Amino acid sequence: MPQYIFTEDEWMKFKEESNNHTLVAVDGSHYGAVKMGGLIDRLPGSETYDRLLGVNSFKPGGIYESHEHQTPMYYYVIHGHGIMRVGDEEREVGPGAWIYTPPGLKHYTENTGDVDFAYLFFGGNPHDPNAGIHEPPKTS
Repeated sequence: MPQYIFTEDEWMKFKEESNNHTLVAVDGSHYGAVKMGGLIDRLPGSETYDRLLGVNSFKPGGIYESHEHQTPMYYYVIHGHGIMRVGDEEREVGPGAWIYTPPGLKHYTENTGDVDFAYLFFGGNPHDPNAGIHEPPKTS
């Protein structure tokens, strides 16, 4: 049965992606995510919708290397502390911080605290379904 309502204890239980893995950005560059997790499954119905909505979490020391999106993205920090960089602007952020990344502007996230760093995110799916955004590189 799908889950629609999440307590903090539940949404903090993410699938673990603690090993380094490489992703392909919309510009074709490769970037990594370390000590990062997300919801175990996409929210029901979201796979056919043209918007992304979810929660990302980073263990202490976790990073999301610099990358860009084809559409605007919005982030709202709900737990922990970290550094977020959008273009040339870099700031320490914590609960209540709101971050906007315009299309095509690289951004970076790092957990600098002693607890999980988590944020809600909202944005659009890539215009090009073959863009490879947030997908591991295809191996031949």
